[in-house]
Amino acid sequence: MGIARLADLLRDETPEAIQSPPPEHYRGKILAVDASIFICQFQSAMPAISNRHGDKISVLQGLFNRTIYMLEKGMKPVYVFDGIPPECKRAKVSKDGSGHARRGLRAVQGPGPERHGDLKKLLSLLGVPVIQAPSEAEATCAALVEKGRAWGAVTEDMDALPFGCTRLIRNLKADKKKDIEEYYLPDILKKLQMTQKEFIDLCILMGCDYTSKIKGLGKKKAFKMMQKYRTIEGILPNINPEDRIPPDFQFHYQEARKLFLEPDVVEVTSLTLEWKKVDEDKVLQFLSGEKHLNREKVRRALQKLHPPETSRKRKAKSKASASAEKQKKITNFFPARKSAVHEKPSTGSSPTSSR
Repeated sequence: MGIARLADLLRDETPEAIQSPPPEHYRGKILAVDASIFICQFQSAMPAISNRHGDKISVLQGLFNRTIYMLEKGMKPVYVFDGIPPECKRAKVSKDGSGHARRGLRAVQGPGPERHGDLKKLLSLLGVPVIQAPSEAEATCAALVEKGRAWGAVTEDMDALPFGCTRLIRNLKADKKKDIEEYYLPDILKKLQMTQKEFIDLCILMGCDYTSKIKGLGKKKAFKMMQKYRTIEGILPNINPEDRIPPDFQFHYQEARKLFLEPDVVEVTSLTLEWKKVDEDKVLQFLSGEKHLNREKVRRALQKLHPPETSRKRKAKSKASASAEKQKKITNFFPARKSAVHEKPSTGSSPTSSR
């Protein structure tokens, strides 16, 4: 669900810390991808697609197309899947701890761990590394970037920033009408004149997944109060009477702060990340043979991974080979024969015989 209105605040206060590069900017760069965000986008934005057996394949098809797009652009994605959410988030989201769509997306039930197996298998066949996070995927994405194992994190969740993500990338192919947004945390903190801990307190006040929100405390008011008092502890005694503090806020804000400062993440420094060649035959067999996606569409998508120059050379070579097979040598039509050699009659004296 992210941080309420944080993107709006940063666009107003730190526009120079937000860039809009073209997709080609990420060629050759390792990107930690929050898989749950893509899953929610495919479920909420794409029409429901089922195969001939009634299996829902919208997410599988969406993940395939999005990953092909990233690989075609030369990006090196590593997908991170959600683990068990923190207790305070599970109590807020659902009793059984299952995931739902993030803020700004239509509320839909996310696929459970049993459905993630198909998604992880597809990514493996595409040669893309997969990480299973112990808890929040965006927290592990942030750790990958912070420790230099990834260049940036691809997620729509702004809470990757309070988790310490140095570089957050939003709207990567999510909406063609919107530009990519790249947020650079060091410049944000410098412009806001805040430390990371103060920034975390600001995000909690604005509204996060781990605690209820103080009514009447919007983004501008929360920012101004943080500039003045620097901590939540300094702000609470100065809340106006018309602003209402939920009864459980006093306990949960400290828990939320700890979750942002000390998240449960994978030990990223010991990870082995390896990108392998796409196994096109197995991808085709899995998606078309087992999951019954349109075979021709899958094949056309895979063709995008072949560089244009290579494709042109391949076509030219194939065309030349075919032409050579059809063309016959002239000797096939007019077989060559040895011509007879006729000696001309001698006009001089006869040869002198040896003595």
